[in-house]
Amino acid sequence: MALNPGYNDHVFINCPFDEDYAPLLQAIVFTVYRCGFVPVSALIEEDSSYNRLDKIISWIKKCRYAIHDISRIETGKKGYPRFNMPFELGIFFGAKRFGNDRQKSKVALIFERDKFSYQQYISDLNGVDIKAHNKNPLQIIRGIRNWLRSASRRTTIPGDIILVNEYQEFIARLPEIVANAGFSISSIPFNDFCQIVEEAIREKIKK
Repeated sequence: MALNPGYNDHVFINCPFDEDYAPLLQAIVFTVYRCGFVPVSALIEEDSSYNRLDKIISWIKKCRYAIHDISRIETGKKGYPRFNMPFELGIFFGAKRFGNDRQKSKVALIFERDKFSYQQYISDLNGVDIKAHNKNPLQIIRGIRNWLRSASRRTTIPGDIILVNEYQEFIARLPEIVANAGFSISSIPFNDFCQIVEEAIREKIKK
């Protein structure tokens, strides 16, 4: 993990933040940290005077890398789907296309649930390399690891077998860690979870 993370270390996470998606979000956060990067999202900011869209734009501006999961296409109780994820992906593409030279260096990893399902609801992405995770955390880990290794060219990124083994060890210990911190897994705030992951990785690496 970078000691003083900057533009080339931050990874913006654009995904659902509900209980159903939690296992995938946990895998995303763990993998980003373990690969030596820092995950960020609008959930980091606690300033109520700073509206959500401003938070998103601010963090997208600060991140060279971003992970976008556009798999949440189910309709809610009132019959409408959620468009937040495709909207944030559009902001990221806009920053890359129309921004300065720094912003033009942005790189994205886009996930969907089932291969080629995006063609049914956002066909403008035809020709873009989109990865299917099939709601499997291990596929998330491998996808992010390979993407960061290719995009950043960093040789310090561990192989996928190491990442998967360490993640499974972490998940086995997570209920106890979270309980000791005074939370339940379903209610732990994003910032606290990130801190737990950071500390667990540092402890593992020191051994």
